Amino acid sequence: MTTNEALYPIREVSSLTGVNSITLRAWERRYGLIEPVRTDGGHRLYTLEHIDTIKAAVKMTKEGIPISQVKARISQIKLNKNDEVITGDYDYQSRLMDALETLDLESVNQELDQVFMNIGDTWLFKLLFEVNQSVSVNSNPAIFTFWESEVLPRLYTRLRFALRYMALHACKKIWVQADYSNSSQVGLLIAVNVLAKNGYYPIINHKLATQNQSLFECMQQTQCHALAVVDEKQLFDETRWASWTDSHPSLEFHYFTEHAEELAIAKKIQVTAYSI
Repeated sequence: MTTNEALYPIREVSSLTGVNSITLRAWERRYGLIEPVRTDGGHRLYTLEHIDTIKAAVKMTKEGIPISQVKARISQIKLNKNDEVITGDYDYQSRLMDALETLDLESVNQELDQVFMNIGDTWLFKLLFEVNQSVSVNSNPAIFTFWESEVLPRLYTRLRFALRYMALHACKKIWVQADYSNSSQVGLLIAVNVLAKNGYYPIINHKLATQNQSLFECMQQTQCHALAVVDEKQLFDETRWASWTDSHPSLEFHYFTEHAEELAIAKKIQVTAYSI
């Protein structure tokens, strides 16, 4: 078994998707819908992508599509998927923003349910970053507080599931912090979920470490071999972090900012860029 992704046992997948283990095995054997990861003992483990596929299959079968046709349909949808987070006429981002602006608790929770259930991780995190940025610049602080109170518990829950079955003795720990003070918790938690999905165990620093030496000492004490910096203010300090990577070439460096791949630092071997 060789994978860095978060993995879930079949009982957990059944709980998350509503599909019992017998049906899951049948979908695997008869229709090749998913191919779970196998442990050395032969037990099935599933990735978040597998779970998204199962949820999509459930939705399609409820719409009358035979399970024998579901795999082909899902493959076609993935091919046709574009950069807009819109399914049919359902604009998730606009509807969520509309609900937030009315401060309607029921509507916001309904829209968040739709977002978390129906959108794959890549587009989910992209949408949440965009909504968070839009809400952050809103002149009404009540809307931002309302947004944080509703989305943060969901992000923490998703993170808990992602980390639950990591092999803690062998996982790669990553120190995660904002690039500037007064950054939102939501942006930090979205980035943390992205990293966890990629197999990293995050150590989250909600307080800004401004001095490189103290930051390095904290990473040493927590045995972190990678650093991630989240910039939502479009003020990414490329000079500072380029110097950091030069001083610590053995440490991975990940950063989240607008147009991240266009920066010169992205070309460094130990650097991974995420555009938000």
